[in-house]
Amino acid sequence: MTETFDDAFTAWMADKTFLVVEDMSSSRMLEASLLRGLGAKKVVAAVDGADALAKLDSGAARPDIIICDWIMPGIDGMGVLEGAKQRIPGVKVVMVTAKTDLDDVKVALEKGADGYVAKPFTRDTLVASLKKLKGA
Repeated sequence: MTETFDDAFTAWMADKTFLVVEDMSSSRMLEASLLRGLGAKKVVAAVDGADALAKLDSGAARPDIIICDWIMPGIDGMGVLEGAKQRIPGVKVVMVTAKTDLDDVKVALEKGADGYVAKPFTRDTLVASLKKLKGA
């Protein structure tokens, strides 16, 4: 079944700034492309956690929503989650990972993650997660 989206969802996407944090370039490009295909006009990419936090600190990115890989070298997704929540109160963070341990998911949610998408994910899975953020 294909997850559908309407004009209100597309308008909501167009109004948001996204930061995609992913150390694998092919995944980073795919995620950014999926977001643009869903209507996002402002998508900034970071190659890892350190790059993401540097973009937040410099003002190069002021996202409403962060789509963040969990397992990365150096500053991992949890570090990005905590750093982003400190820097931008109200920012939404969706963790993306191959981790399937429910205890890990619980910890991420307790630390402020607003969503969780398991790899490999589909367009429909991403839409469903974003609709939860929107409140649809």
